[in-house]
Amino acid sequence: MSNANLKLRVTFEFEIAAPTALVADDHATLCRKLGEILGPLVLQGMPTITAKQFAKVGANILGHHHHLGAENLVAPVIDHAIMVAAAPHLTDDELTRLARQAGAKAAALQPAELKRLLRRQALALVNEFRLVPCEIEGQLKFGGDITVGATLNLTNGGVTVNEEDRRNQLKQGTGVITLVAGDVRITGNCAGHTLSGPVIDVSIDDIAAARDELIYLWSASK
Repeated sequence: MSNANLKLRVTFEFEIAAPTALVADDHATLCRKLGEILGPLVLQGMPTITAKQFAKVGANILGHHHHLGAENLVAPVIDHAIMVAAAPHLTDDELTRLARQAGAKAAALQPAELKRLLRRQALALVNEFRLVPCEIEGQLKFGGDITVGATLNLTNGGVTVNEEDRRNQLKQGTGVITLVAGDVRITGNCAGHTLSGPVIDVSIDDIAAARDELIYLWSASK
């Protein structure tokens, strides 16, 4: 079989007046149902017809795949502060996408349930490390103040101390260190020390409180 030397993309967008029951589903369920509605007639039929058309000019289709996406245009609006509290690592555009995905379920959930749902879906949407350069102010285990270089992972609140500073053993406890990034200062925790350096974290709630500045710093450092 010869190697492919051409890639074809054909994109259609359909604006649909759908029954209320259909758009009431969450994003994953909506996409599944739409795939079932289209069925083999469309999803398998188009590659078959396309292959026949290209065969007329002596071209062979060596492979194909499809992507099915949907956007709920009438999903309930979720308060921006609630979105940020659950997913401070997302950009504004990504928060908009998350709101559309979760909107159908939002109205029926209590605040704590909604936050958990948004957190799960946010991590499914973006689970990469989003690192912000920072400094950690703390105390050495046996006394004395110290400042070490580090990076904050906005996605999970983890902090990694720079390699040259990892041998420093910091005082352990809750609220014993201060993370400094730009104008942001966040109190954090040190749970101990490993071969990879001090085990430090800050809370997602505290990241959310400084989200705008931290997202800016992350974008600037890419």
